[in-house]
Amino acid sequence: MPAILDVYEKQGIRNGHPSNIMTGPAFKTELATAYPECRLVVTKETMTVEAMIKIVYDLLKDKLNISKITFSSGVNKASEEYTPTGTKARCPLCGIALDENGVCPKCGYKHK
Repeated sequence: MPAILDVYEKQGIRNGHPSNIMTGPAFKTELATAYPECRLVVTKETMTVEAMIKIVYDLLKDKLNISKITFSSGVNKASEEYTPTGTKARCPLCGIALDENGVCPKCGYKHK
């Protein structure tokens, strides 16, 4: 992996174009590792719609009460159903789970 990241550096594309300031968060899970400075995600499995479901569920299961995920790509489509665990306090404006202080990390809404 360091050799690939080195190529990004040598090509001058490691941090993207100066006008492109939107990068996602870096993360590392058992299934995938994100390198946002390179706009690159390395996955453990072949990137099928089924693998996308596994990765997304793994990333979001603690933040959202997921009951079903569906992905489609061209003629390929897959769905997976889950049993939601517990309940989470949600922002009434955008639906994101509130943090431990009752604040929405996306829009700043504060629960009273």
